[in-house]
Amino acid sequence: MDFLELFNVVAKKARPIQTEWHPIEDVNVPITEYGLDSLDIMMTSIYLCELYGIPEEIGKDMPTETVAQIEAYVFEHNTQEPDSLEAVERAIK
Repeated sequence: MDFLELFNVVAKKARPIQTEWHPIEDVNVPITEYGLDSLDIMMTSIYLCELYGIPEEIGKDMPTETVAQIEAYVFEHNTQEPDSLEAVERAIK
């Protein structure tokens, strides 16, 4: 499963409904350049920790400047992986 695609699904769910969503296309560009604010990033991180089985104590230290940083951290600390994007969407409703 492509992590960037999964990240975009999760980040879109983490944003308030009334705001427009522009999917992230470059994993090395700062996330804030795509319109995500600190609350959006925090909620996305929480969802990712739940999806990947990362304990809260470890997840709170996740770097969140770029998707590349998040992906590296998630795969270093994960204890599980979601089966599919459909499973991700069901899990974060």
